Amino acid sequence: MDTRKLTPVRTPFMIPRVVAALILAAVLSVIVLIAAAFGLLPLLLLLIPIWLLIPLPAVYAAHVAYRKERYEIHGDHLVAHRGGLLSDGRTELDVRNITHVRLRLPWLRHRFFKIGDVRVESAGSAASEITFQSIRDPIEVYEQIQAIMRDNGFALKRGGELHKESPTVMGALTDIVRTGLGAIFTLAWVVMGSFGLAAGAAEAAGGLGGAAVAILGGGFALGSVLLAIAGLTVRYLDLTRRTYTVYEDTVEYTEGFLTRDNAFIPFENIADAATNRTAIDQILGLYDVSVSCQGSASEIKFRRLAGGPALQESIRTLVAEAARIKREQPKERPEAAEEEDGPGTPKPKRRVASSRALIDPDEVWTATLKMHMLRAQLPLLITLPVFPVWALAAVSAAIRVSRTTFRIGPDSMGMDFSFIGARHMEFAYDKVTGVQITRTPFDSIFGTVSVQIWSIGSPQPLTLAHIREDSLDLPALLRQCGIPADEAEGELQQSFGLKVWFIQNALSVSVLLLLALALIPVSLLVFPPLLLLVPILALLPVPAAVVTMLRTKRQRVSFHPDHLETQTGIFFRNHAHVRYDNIKKVETVAIPFTDQGRFKVYVAGERMVQQKGQQGGQVKVPYSVQGAYIHDISTKVDAMDALLLGVIEPRGILGVHPQDDDLLATSKPAIANSIVPIAIIGLFIWPLLALIPIVAWQIKVRRYHVETDRVVERGGILFKKVVSVLFNRIDSLQQHQGALGKAFGNGQVTILTAGSSSPDFTVRNVPDYTEVYDTIREHYGKA
Repeated sequence: MDTRKLTPVRTPFMIPRVVAALILAAVLSVIVLIAAAFGLLPLLLLLIPIWLLIPLPAVYAAHVAYRKERYEIHGDHLVAHRGGLLSDGRTELDVRNITHVRLRLPWLRHRFFKIGDVRVESAGSAASEITFQSIRDPIEVYEQIQAIMRDNGFALKRGGELHKESPTVMGALTDIVRTGLGAIFTLAWVVMGSFGLAAGAAEAAGGLGGAAVAILGGGFALGSVLLAIAGLTVRYLDLTRRTYTVYEDTVEYTEGFLTRDNAFIPFENIADAATNRTAIDQILGLYDVSVSCQGSASEIKFRRLAGGPALQESIRTLVAEAARIKREQPKERPEAAEEEDGPGTPKPKRRVASSRALIDPDEVWTATLKMHMLRAQLPLLITLPVFPVWALAAVSAAIRVSRTTFRIGPDSMGMDFSFIGARHMEFAYDKVTGVQITRTPFDSIFGTVSVQIWSIGSPQPLTLAHIREDSLDLPALLRQCGIPADEAEGELQQSFGLKVWFIQNALSVSVLLLLALALIPVSLLVFPPLLLLVPILALLPVPAAVVTMLRTKRQRVSFHPDHLETQTGIFFRNHAHVRYDNIKKVETVAIPFTDQGRFKVYVAGERMVQQKGQQGGQVKVPYSVQGAYIHDISTKVDAMDALLLGVIEPRGILGVHPQDDDLLATSKPAIANSIVPIAIIGLFIWPLLALIPIVAWQIKVRRYHVETDRVVERGGILFKKVVSVLFNRIDSLQQHQGALGKAFGNGQVTILTAGSSSPDFTVRNVPDYTEVYDTIREHYGKA
């Protein structure tokens, strides 16, 4: 199809960007008026004209953003160009990776300007989405994107309605009550503060000025009340007018009372579904259903439904059908025909990775599993000395164990918990990216095991915790997750040596030895008993070395025909299985003066973990598996990429050597972008200036290589690091030039893969960033 180019409509595009500046100017003007009414520096009134000039820079910035904002619709990809006063950027999204499309018709802007927004989300992070903002004919664009998706393999026929539902009146009311509680407290505080401020100002100013301030405060309080009431009313009407429809190949929903939203999710990219209920929801018969698209943090919530289980069951049917279609592939791994670079230049044959084979119905393993009560209670023994704490924790654990059930089905697996509240999770086998089995010494006592299932769509893994091992058919579960029980064909060689260990930990060992030496004169001069700490500090590395040695001896990284297997841990053993087609990035770090180092592969999907430190909160961590003290580490990125591409078999993982024959481009980052900010801050914090030579050296040795199948970063002063992403793993591509980039004539290219909330690879601060972008785009499109 011909490329369609779009630009936003100027006025509705600029208005939201200017409104914030107008509000700021108005707030500052009101503050000046109140201060003058209190008799505090009446000359401040002269500042009001200055405040009113604040929107002018915002108008200019909005105009610049408008001139740079444009969109392109191609037959197989979408492109968005955008920028600001000091930046330019471009985002490119492959149609194959679209997971969610939303049409928004903003109330006033659509009513007066006939415009709308179309947001297209992908299997990658939120940074990879493209939003067609304030465009004419938004419904036509929305339908055109659907047509392009059909041309690229999506069904989207909307045939056969499986389920249709809207939030109930009771559900909408409970949502309003829950939402309104916070609004009521905030509103009460605002109203009381407004009346108090107005009364104080009236008393201080007296006369007409006091009356004016009192009227202003009362008007503000009354406006706040009316605004809150209007907001809750609109939300109620919005909830009651939502409609969720599940077709045989699509989930579609409409939302909104004034601003209208229409959206759909193709069934090919639905990953998981979950149902949640609070205690009040249990009484009222209400459910919230979350649907995860293929990608990180992409949950879509269908709220306040009476038919939650029916909706989830319909989505489960969609997931099973999508999995069946994708898995109906040949079980044998065919050989690809020889490709040619040009006349008489054949490329090597490539092994084609097998798809997830459709399991024969007679071989499907189904089960209902429960947690082992004593095993689940065992960790709580550490709180036994504090009996009330132990008793409370023991009761809570007993409820959790007795009310939790794990289901293994033919097309998906799930977890059900129901007590006061309820939670139900459903994972499709087709979206499983890894399986990790954990065994501890306690599991040996009770004959139990824990299995963690990683998914590309869910922010949390599904953990079959503390289940009896004799009730688990692990080979069948792995087979249903697309990981057949076959023999390993290759294994990475690793070994522990004191020399290598000391080199790797030279910094920490040196610090401990220096502390021990410094403690000797201090002890002799101040407090002789401190000498007892000297041998402790000096010998502290010994147990660390012993633990590392034991861990390395028990470590395994082995390669099967279709998946990677790792084993780690001494007493707490983790045994992970990851399919090759779910590996998105490979990284190695070499130990100086040796041929050994760390090998790590990143897997599609992320999990939320509790952040340590004072900040707390949760952070997203990508799934990964790794091995340490691997021999011949300099070749492992090349070997792993060759394996993922199908150029070599797993048994050939040890025989690959670095090659630059297919090198398309090499790019060196600029030093100034990193040095200048340090130098500026160093004018105030002088010790930071000492970092400049180190940072400059690190950047000087960094290189980015674009090859025919991948992009590679190589760098590191002593610990040489290599990171690689294959083109066929790329979900979307971006280029960006910020303020420093414009100043020094360089920019960056960002690569995003499926299932990540942050970029996986960034080519930073390179002068030829547009050429790098175009080269990657050309070859990633072919891949």
